[in-house]
Amino acid sequence: MTKQKINEKLSLERLANHSGINEIIFIGLVMLCFMSDIIGEVSDHASIIYWLLMIPIFFLSSLIIEKAQSLKSKKRKKNCLRFILTLWVSAFFSILLVLLLWHSGAFLAKSVGVIIHIIFAHTTFITGIILGLRFYLIGLFLFILAGLTITMEGAVGMILALSIPIMLMGVYCRKNT
Repeated sequence: MTKQKINEKLSLERLANHSGINEIIFIGLVMLCFMSDIIGEVSDHASIIYWLLMIPIFFLSSLIIEKAQSLKSKKRKKNCLRFILTLWVSAFFSILLVLLLWHSGAFLAKSVGVIIHIIFAHTTFITGIILGLRFYLIGLFLFILAGLTITMEGAVGMILALSIPIMLMGVYCRKNT
């Protein structure tokens, strides 16, 4: 396959034009958030690595959703790309600083995992300003998961019970999409 054909298949615009891309990304991100708590129950160190790997996934998801919205509305939001990039880069540096605190012995691995979780919740929730209701819901879901992890040591059954209504709300609420 030529390089041009590969670029055409992987183009952001083609992906953003997919009819159900908003729902696919939303459900995928909620499931990734759910997986984080399962991984956190297995290993604190694995949870930290998992959240570090989620930064580019959440960032790319934000870009795809923004592109889909701009293609649908036929106009680009001013400074949107810069806003999203600033949010996720600042989240990355915040996470690096928390990891430095962990490395210096100020925090335990479990605490670092929860702090990274809260940074993701905050960044995703704020991204909802540009990207709409679904990112608000994902951010709210992450805040609830962090609260459950702190207070109840992550009751997986309760987390699953919360994830299903949030996914249903995100799929069926077409407001601001």
